[in-house]
Amino acid sequence: MAEKPVAIADRLFRDFLAPLVLGGELRPGRPIGGKNALLLGPFSDVIDKEHLAHVDLARIGLARHVAPIDRLEPPTPAEWALAAGLHDLVQSAHPELSGVFRGRAPARLVQVVTLLAERIAAPATVGEALSRHTWFARALEITRTDTSVSFWVGKRAFLGKDPPSRLLAWPELRRVHIDKTPRPLVELPAAGGHIAAPEFEAGVTAWLRKTPLTDLATCGRHAPAFAWSPETLAFASARAGRTLALRALGDVAQLDVETALGRATRMLLAARATAALTVVCALLGEWALANAIDRAEHATPETEPPAEDALVARAVGAYGATQILAATTGTLRPDIARAVRWQLQPWVQSPPGQVTKALLAHEVAKTA
Repeated sequence: MAEKPVAIADRLFRDFLAPLVLGGELRPGRPIGGKNALLLGPFSDVIDKEHLAHVDLARIGLARHVAPIDRLEPPTPAEWALAAGLHDLVQSAHPELSGVFRGRAPARLVQVVTLLAERIAAPATVGEALSRHTWFARALEITRTDTSVSFWVGKRAFLGKDPPSRLLAWPELRRVHIDKTPRPLVELPAAGGHIAAPEFEAGVTAWLRKTPLTDLATCGRHAPAFAWSPETLAFASARAGRTLALRALGDVAQLDVETALGRATRMLLAARATAALTVVCALLGEWALANAIDRAEHATPETEPPAEDALVARAVGAYGATQILAATTGTLRPDIARAVRWQLQPWVQSPPGQVTKALLAHEVAKTA
């Protein structure tokens, strides 16, 4: 008998979404699928009210890290669908999902998640993007603990499972040794999964695009590599969106941010994507200006970025920062303003800075 949407929502919230927000053990169940994911409505009336209250408090705490929020709504249909998609991504890397007669099941499940992501609308407002982030900020922190048990006559591995107590009995006599290894979400395909890492990462990328603040806040991740998307660009094009993004990026190491955003921005420069570059220049400009002001006020020397991608981010950001300074003359003390311009000028004169200046000047000339 087919599982009803209300029952799916109940187990999805109880066993997956709530512990994702609160922290704790996630217990994903049967794959939900794209059709069922799109049938999940608000269903706030079937969720345990006390459980939901704890989750809401945790979400508000996370939201307040970037915005003065006092209240958040229960999950929307889009957020339910995103939760179902993430649930199925986790299950696609499960070691037991594939079998003799369903060897392509993991890949098909990721394809379904990718198609589902295409059906989910991008957040219509900055507030909606923030709401999604409060549910999924920890998505890439999902980790499976694998246990390896060696003993006097052999060794056994348990992927995401606790070894049976009988195997751990008489530890000294049987020379039992236990190793526990945490496996982050993006490493699961290579740790007993039955799906190729590029396919899995493509599914994660498609899913991340629909929660753009989460995408930006985790840009320093190892995989999948961050790339500018219509969703992140639309989010960053709003004044409030840039503010939230910059606050979220404050928790990421500066070099990681510059490397990730520089690598993604390099693609925009190569494609001469001036509309997108205008948005990115504003975001990186505010980032660069804030850092330059901090260095000027504390007389801190600027460190040289070791990688070319980070150089691109600094150059584009420096050009953006000079434009902001030009439009806000007199807002800084004269000595601080001089120190900031002195810091920014070499980056503006660098090759990527000059390319950015030429492309955006051409764009302004076209629209004049």
